[in-house]
Amino acid sequence: MSKLIPIKANAEKGFHYSVTDEQIARHQKLPLHELFEWLESTNRFISKLQTPEEKQRSIRAKTIN
Repeated sequence: MSKLIPIKANAEKGFHYSVTDEQIARHQKLPLHELFEWLESTNRFISKLQTPEEKQRSIRAKTIN
């Protein structure tokens, strides 16, 4: 598996993503099973990129009450 290496110039900057009202409206019209398939595929993608430490941090964040 290849590892995603961030660009040093972007360190500490985070990220930004924009969507249009039309994109939101299209997404809201998707059937539930397609939304869940999209979520699952996104989850698998993120999991492939995460280091073991990032996975553990994510698990801890989800279990904090």
